[in-house]
Amino acid sequence: MITDTESLREITEAAQAAGCCAVDTEFVWERTYYAILGVVQIGLPDGRCELVDAPAIEDWTPFAKLIADPDTVKILHDAQQDLKILKRACGALPRNIFDSQRAAGFVGLSATISLSDLLRKIVKVRLDKAETRSDWLQRPLTDEQERYAEDDVRYLPEVREKILRTAEQKGRAAWIEEEMKLYENAELYAEGDPDAEMPRVRGTGSANAEQRDIIRALAGWRELEARRRNLPRPFVLSDDAIVSLSKRPPRSMEAIEPVKGLSPKALNHTRKPIWKALQRAFNNELPPLPTGKRRGRQPDESFEARVDLALAFVKGRCLANELDPALIGNRAEITAFVQEADAALEEDHNILRGWRFPLIGAPLLTILDSRASIMIDPSNGCPALSEGHELSSAVAPAKH
Repeated sequence: MITDTESLREITEAAQAAGCCAVDTEFVWERTYYAILGVVQIGLPDGRCELVDAPAIEDWTPFAKLIADPDTVKILHDAQQDLKILKRACGALPRNIFDSQRAAGFVGLSATISLSDLLRKIVKVRLDKAETRSDWLQRPLTDEQERYAEDDVRYLPEVREKILRTAEQKGRAAWIEEEMKLYENAELYAEGDPDAEMPRVRGTGSANAEQRDIIRALAGWRELEARRRNLPRPFVLSDDAIVSLSKRPPRSMEAIEPVKGLSPKALNHTRKPIWKALQRAFNNELPPLPTGKRRGRQPDESFEARVDLALAFVKGRCLANELDPALIGNRAEITAFVQEADAALEEDHNILRGWRFPLIGAPLLTILDSRASIMIDPSNGCPALSEGHELSSAVAPAKH
């Protein structure tokens, strides 16, 4: 197990020399806001696997150079969470990432497939997942933990090769390359402004306008405090407490009383900041939530039907092309597209960018503005554009 920077430099340089490596993380995330990195796995194409003892590493510079190297492919499965943790550990913006989970969606598999299922389908290997909830901070690691951690990266270089080979046959390799660029967007790793979105707080679905402001104010303070103290959000203020305070808001600091999820002891330490957060709501000091670009025709009785039609076309198009519809967007994203298309805002939507445009975006626009209709393709039974309306894949969006 690698426990020093020099040994870390040796394996990262070997990975760079190979031009490709697999990377994974094992972490503990129970009593902190930020995940505690326990182990980093690095797997080379020749089958060599090394485990990095993350808490023992004082200087992550060699790994930062590897993760930011545009000439070395880093293969991860379900990459986003691991990359956020690694970005925090080493400070480098990831470059040249290959997400085997997302790439699987381009070759007839699910874009949310588990690693064990992907390995079973692609390389006929079955993983032992007994250590999934293991303590990755304990030392020494058991033999079972080491084998489990190594297996998570051992086969990924081969998986990548086989996915890309299939993608080449389907004409999708460029699509995958384009898709992987999303992991190089610095905004993906930035901590968001809690004031910029409605927080997820359990039990607040029926809140009125005043209650929603209180929920935003309290949850926003909770988020910043949890980051500052590196504590889970409920350790700062529970969802139950936020709901209770929003339903029966105190009108002075002295009137704040213990409620479900907020004990007298906890209240002694948080009374003042809770009142300060409440005042932001009472005094209308919260910035307005982004409304997005919803200047299109407002939803009417037929709107959901148009959304269902669009979803049917997207699913049919994807099934016919052995592509996971999840790569195009979920219902909320398709709903936004249907409304934005009416307002000629399509150039700002993800469906109108890159490989998605000729496959989905352009034909969907022709359907939504009544220049084309949908039929059932007798060759595969999937919804498709009516005969005579199929668009050339050479069509390009007016703006990216």
